Amino acid sequence: MQGYLEKALSLTEIHKIIEYVSHTLKKPVILEDDQFYLLSYSSYYINDFDEANQQTILSKKCPVTILDKFIETGIIDQLKSIATPFRVKKIEEIGLNHRVVTSTKYKNEIMGYMWVQEIDEPLTEEEIEFIREVSYHLGKILYKRSQARREKNETRVRFFRQLLKEQSKNEKQIRQEAESLNIRIPQLLKTIIFKLKDHNEEHFEYLKDTVQSYLKVTGSMTELLVESNQIIVILGERSQKHRINEQGLDLVNRVIKSSKQQNSLKVFAGIGTAYDQLTRLRKSFLEGSEVIKSAVFLGTQEHLSFEYENLGVYRYIQVLAEYNAQVHYVNPKLEKLKQKDGENQTELLKTLEIYLKNNCKSKPTAEQLFIHPNTLNYRLKQIGEYTNINFSDFNLNCQLFIDLLLLKSTISGEMNAS
Repeated sequence: MQGYLEKALSLTEIHKIIEYVSHTLKKPVILEDDQFYLLSYSSYYINDFDEANQQTILSKKCPVTILDKFIETGIIDQLKSIATPFRVKKIEEIGLNHRVVTSTKYKNEIMGYMWVQEIDEPLTEEEIEFIREVSYHLGKILYKRSQARREKNETRVRFFRQLLKEQSKNEKQIRQEAESLNIRIPQLLKTIIFKLKDHNEEHFEYLKDTVQSYLKVTGSMTELLVESNQIIVILGERSQKHRINEQGLDLVNRVIKSSKQQNSLKVFAGIGTAYDQLTRLRKSFLEGSEVIKSAVFLGTQEHLSFEYENLGVYRYIQVLAEYNAQVHYVNPKLEKLKQKDGENQTELLKTLEIYLKNNCKSKPTAEQLFIHPNTLNYRLKQIGEYTNINFSDFNLNCQLFIDLLLLKSTISGEMNAS
C-alpha cells in the first residue's frame, strides 16, 4: 500500500485525508479530537455506519452512554497507553460493531482518535500499518491546529484560578477582564471538587483522567483546575439552575462509580451552589470544600450529600466535635450502647442511626437494615431498656443523631490509628 500511503501523506486537509482513507479501505472512518468531539467522518457506503457512528455524527461528539461503556471496558485506558492501532470488539448494547482504533499522536501527545469500522472482512496487517502511518500524519496536523487553542486554554485557566482567590475587583471589572480575554461567561457558575480519600499520585492521575473524560462530552461550559491534591471543576450553564444542578450530580455520580469499579478508589466530592455573579464563584468553591471537609472528618461520604445546599447538620459537625473535645463531653447513652455492642456482638448503634435517619419510621428502617420488623422492634426495646431514650422528643433526637455522628468519627479514627 506504499502508493496509497504516499498519496495520504501528501494531503493536508483533514476531511480529504479521512475521505481518502475511507475510500482506500472501503470502510467507515471517524476522526475525533482529544475531547471526543467529531472532526471528520466518511464512508465508502453511507449505510455502513453502525448505530454508535450514527449517534456520534448526529450529536457531533461521542455520547455519554458510549463513553461510559468505553471507560467501563477499559478502552479509554487502552487509547492512552497503546501506541499502535488495536481492535475493539463488538459491543451490542451501544450499537458498536468491530473496529480498529488508534490515537493520533504528535510529540508524544494525544491529539485525537481515528476509528475504522471493520465491514465484512477484517483489516489486514498491511492496512493496519497504513492506518498507523496516517494517524501520525493527522496527529501532526492537529498539533499545529491546537497551538492557538492551547494558549487560549492557559489564559482561561489563569482567569478562573484567580476567581477562586480573594477578590479585590468588583463584578463589572471582572466581566470587563473576561471580555478583553475573549472568555465567554455563562449566566450560572458552580464548582465541583474531587479528592481521593487516600492520596496516591498514580490514582490521582487516574481520577483526573476520568473527570476529564466525562467533561469532554458534557454540553456545558467546563473548566478543570488542579490545586494541591484536589481536582476542581467549574461548571457553567446559560440560565437553568435545575439543569446545572442535575449536571453537577450526574458528573459526580459517574466519576465516583467509574473510579470504584475500575480501581476501587474511594473518592470524596463536594458541590458548591450555582451563582450568577463571578465574585461569588469563590463562595461556591468554599462551599464544595466544606462538603469535602465533612466527608474527610467522618471518614466516609455514605449518607452525606454531595451538595452543600443539602449538607444539613453535617455542616457543623467539625465545630461541634471541637466544642465537645474542649468540654470533654461524651453522650453516656451512646457509650452504653457501644459497650453493649462490644459485649454482645449486636448492632444497636447502627440500628439507632438508621432509625433516626428515617425519622423514627419502622418500615423503611427495617428495609434498610434488611431485618424483619419484629427484629427491629426487639432491638428498639433493648435500646430503650439500656438508655431510656425518648424517641418522641424531636430536639433530643437531633442531639442524639449529632452525638452519634461524632461517636462514629471517633470510632473510625481509633480504627485507623490501630
